[in-house]
Amino acid sequence: RFKDFVAMPKFNRYRSLHTTVIGPEGNPLEIQVRTREMHEEAEYGIAAHWVYKRGKGAKQDDDWLTWVKSLMDWQQDEADPREFMKTFRTDLFDDEVYVFTPKGEVKTLPTGATPIDFAYAVHTDVGHKTVGAKINGRIVPLHYRLKSGDFVQILTSKTGRGPSRDWMSLAASSRARNKIRQFFQRETRGETEAKGRELLDNALKAQSLPLRKLQGSAVLAQVIRETGFKKAEDFYIALGSGKLQAGHIVNKVLQRLKTEEVAEEPVVSLKPPRSRSTVASDSLGIKVHGVDDVLARMAKCCTPVPGDPILGYISLGRGITIHREDCPNVKALMRTPERFTPVEWDGSIAASFRVQIAVDSFDRPRLLEDVARTFAEHGANIVSYGGVVEDGMARNWYTAEIGEVKELRTLLGALRNLDAVFDAYRMTPN
Repeated sequence: RFKDFVAMPKFNRYRSLHTTVIGPEGNPLEIQVRTREMHEEAEYGIAAHWVYKRGKGAKQDDDWLTWVKSLMDWQQDEADPREFMKTFRTDLFDDEVYVFTPKGEVKTLPTGATPIDFAYAVHTDVGHKTVGAKINGRIVPLHYRLKSGDFVQILTSKTGRGPSRDWMSLAASSRARNKIRQFFQRETRGETEAKGRELLDNALKAQSLPLRKLQGSAVLAQVIRETGFKKAEDFYIALGSGKLQAGHIVNKVLQRLKTEEVAEEPVVSLKPPRSRSTVASDSLGIKVHGVDDVLARMAKCCTPVPGDPILGYISLGRGITIHREDCPNVKALMRTPERFTPVEWDGSIAASFRVQIAVDSFDRPRLLEDVARTFAEHGANIVSYGGVVEDGMARNWYTAEIGEVKELRTLLGALRNLDAVFDAYRMTPN
């Protein structure tokens, strides 16, 4: 028996040549052949490699640095340190299998790995788009356990439907499990945040507190910091997931704020506001079912952008007005449901739409410069802006041209990650 861990090292960088021969009196004898450097690593651990290299004064080891950087990437992917250590120990000491890509490249995976592990070892996008696999030219199920020497080909979908939750029980590698977990965290994160904002909105309104004045104010910022959150996004996610109670937060706000000293929140009329002149629906990137080239316009009350769920409302003499499905005005217009018509976005049309974005932050030098640069880096053109500074809190708002709702979400995420930025969110008149 012969094993070459020099050509294909283990995950923990163990390198050696192993051979088993028949010795005197027919007893098997295992012989291990390795360099002194390899022996230092095998006997004293992987950190011994770093000491050995530094003591010798040799040039840097690119393979070593690549391995360490991969560990750092996995640590960043895994938010829970205990989970990271658990999977790290598993990958460090478990046996491995060696499989090949269709081009002959070797991939090292833990024993028990499936085609799902292989797909995520190639690339995260390949893993997310996986629909099947071929092993040695034969189609196999995704729960197939890979064996050393297998040639693996991943079958993918162009639409990128994303992983299944069942894959968590099939994946054996920490990389695959982390990527699958992150996918579902991103999917639910936005929904949970929106739920948290809605819960706080309703709780504040129940106490007749002015939401618009409190949002982005120093009072709410101080309350959020008292609960242990530095970013409003994390705070609203905790609210939406039930880790915080909206009533408890409102009580804290009441302690800091005298209700009678706050101006009443302006009442928003449910009457649709005047909008800009109508244009052909195809120029807006809108498809109206069963009708071609009909006049249409975007509702100013909710400012829909491509990707938003939308409805079409037939306005007498003005064509079709496009509303977001969650627009408050839609509830009032439902008194005449026969005037609603199905509409959808036309993905082949490249158009930009204006969106209002609010950025709440603690005031600091060069804040506007960093915000404007972030807009530019994400391809969003600012057409107007304004803002005020009160009690050390900078409240700025921008009107920018955005291509679609995915670009808007990416932009909001980047704005929230800026230094001193407390919250960034989309604004609508309603």
